[in-house]
Amino acid sequence: MGKIVAAVALSHAPGAIGFPETAKPDARARTEAATLSLGKTLTEARPDVIFAFLDDHFENFYRNHMPTVAVGVAEHHVGPADQWKTYFRGAPDIAEHLLKSLVDQGFDVSRTGSTEYGNNVLMPWYGSVIRHLETIADSRPCLKRVLMKADLPDVSIVPSKFFLNVFTPPLMRYSRAYALGEACRVAAEALPGDTRVAFLATGGLSHWPPYWSPYQNGDPPQDEFLKLMKEYQTVGKSVLKRVPDLFVQFDAYEVEMAKKNEYPLNSRHPLVNFEWDRKFLDKLCSGDTQWLKDLTYEEVEEEAGHGGHEVLNWVAISGAMGGKACSLVLYEPVIEWICGMAYVDYRDGFAGTNGVVNGASGH
Repeated sequence: MGKIVAAVALSHAPGAIGFPETAKPDARARTEAATLSLGKTLTEARPDVIFAFLDDHFENFYRNHMPTVAVGVAEHHVGPADQWKTYFRGAPDIAEHLLKSLVDQGFDVSRTGSTEYGNNVLMPWYGSVIRHLETIADSRPCLKRVLMKADLPDVSIVPSKFFLNVFTPPLMRYSRAYALGEACRVAAEALPGDTRVAFLATGGLSHWPPYWSPYQNGDPPQDEFLKLMKEYQTVGKSVLKRVPDLFVQFDAYEVEMAKKNEYPLNSRHPLVNFEWDRKFLDKLCSGDTQWLKDLTYEEVEEEAGHGGHEVLNWVAISGAMGGKACSLVLYEPVIEWICGMAYVDYRDGFAGTNGVVNGASGH
């Protein structure tokens, strides 16, 4: 039977690799150290496959076709940015097994083929800060990084949106996300032979990214850029034919948000809710599964933002780990990356001990 060998979760703010220099040096150093710590956990666990609880940032799915949960079944999946182009092994046989197991357990999961990863995988894949560039044959720069600097040359990643829908309501209930994690563990442990499985969750914590949200911005939105984003989120990449620099504008909007600490621009709304993040981490790290399952869309939307729903991935990994306590490696609110950056590790649970003393008592 399959063996669960590791479980880690971390934030995936694109600013950590897109504009890392905007953060304070000590904050960058702490987030990089936390990322590498999780990479060490994975290296030492030697997984054959990673079941990843991710969310799609409108790379693959749009409001005109948005599954609640989808599993990617393909030989490989790819990262989108040319300078960071990476092909990730997809383990299609394992993905098929996962898909069938989830359906058998009562989850009506969508099948998708090769998926395009964004910062949901690429941010942890390339570490979280310093970009080491090297020149390759066609003179494109590429990032000399592997998953959190883990030495895992042959690992496969099976995305389980596993792709979870977090940006297009109605969303999965938090109790259902927890149950999804439990079902994924059943699937993992039913794998043949001695397959070594690690769980990975990315995203969160509180943040208000420059996507359109009906709750945050109304419908139609008044902000001109968010009007464009609503169109893109609804119909997809065809919008880029008319507005090819949309994501250049997106990055510029995000940087301006960080400078002013407000979303949307010309509002007074802050970008990170430290208090809510710490409460969430306290409950997660102490294994308070009832609190996690009782979370509501309205609470998270109000307290952690429309980006905060990425904690659905964290609730799912808690379910996969049977609600065990986990260790807080770091909590670092980084306004410059418009995100409460968090890193947790379940490795103490594998040793039968619990390293959590005061819950979310990190930086």
